[in-house]
Amino acid sequence: MRKISKPLENAGEVFIECISIVRNADLKARLTACKELIIESTKELDKKVTKGEIYTINREIKVNGNLTAKELEDVYTLRMAKKETPGRAFYDKLISRSPQGICPLCSHRVVSTIDHYLPKTQYPRLSVSPINLVPSCMDCNKVKSTNYPTLHYEETIHPYYDDIENDLWLKASVLHTTPPSIQFKVMRPNNWSSLLYERVNNHFKVFSINNLYSIQSAVELVQINYRLNYIYSTMGSNGVRSFLLESAETRSHAYINSWQAAMYMAVANDKWFCNGGFKI
Repeated sequence: MRKISKPLENAGEVFIECISIVRNADLKARLTACKELIIESTKELDKKVTKGEIYTINREIKVNGNLTAKELEDVYTLRMAKKETPGRAFYDKLISRSPQGICPLCSHRVVSTIDHYLPKTQYPRLSVSPINLVPSCMDCNKVKSTNYPTLHYEETIHPYYDDIENDLWLKASVLHTTPPSIQFKVMRPNNWSSLLYERVNNHFKVFSINNLYSIQSAVELVQINYRLNYIYSTMGSNGVRSFLLESAETRSHAYINSWQAAMYMAVANDKWFCNGGFKI
C-alpha cells in the first residue's frame, strides 16, 4: 500500500499509439473514433478516484454504439501488454514505476504485471489509460481479478492518488498460541476521514493483507527463535523486550507501516511473549 508517482502520459496519445498497427480499416476507424471518449473517461476517473465516487462510473459492454468491450480490451492485451507492439514501451515504463520493484498493493511481493484499477472487462474505455494501470505482483492481480466497486466503501486504495505512507495505520497483535501467531488490522489515524478509513480497510480485505503478513510473521518468528532463546537465557524477559524494540525501531525507520515493524512492536509489548511465550 505504497504511493507511486502518477503517470504523465496522455491517455488519448497512448491509445492512438497502441492502435497504430491495426490493419483492419473498419476496426481502426471505429477505434479511432473513440479517442475523445477515452480522454473523457480518464478525466472522470481522475476526478472521482479519491472522493468515493468511482462506483458511479458507468460500466459498458459496447462503446460509442459500434465497438465491443472485447475490441477495446484487445487494445491492451494485443497492442500494449504484448511484446514488440507499439504500446509495449508504455507497459514497460509503468512496470518500472514502483520503487525497488515491490508491489504497491501489498507492499511485499515483486512487481511482475499490470493491474487494471478498474477492470477492463467492465470499463473498456480505461483499458490503456495510464492512470488506470498499476504495477503489481501476480498474486494481487489475481486476487482482485474483475472485482469493481458498487458502493463507496468497496473502493480500494489507488497508489497514484492515495498517500498513507506517513500515517501509522498498521497494527499487529499477538495470539497466545503454540507457536505464537500474529494478526494484523487497520488502525484509524486521527487525521483520516471515515471514507479513507473504509477504503483502506476494504483494500486490506480484498488483497488478503492480514493473511499475507501473518504468514510472513510466522516465518520470521521461527527464524529468530534461536536468538530469542539465547537472549532469554542470559538476560531474561527485559533483554528479549529490548531486542524486539530495537528491531521494531529499525524496521519502522525504513517503512513505518511494514509488517515487520508492526510485528516486532506487538511482540515487544506482549508480556506473555517476552516471558517465554515465543518458545516453540
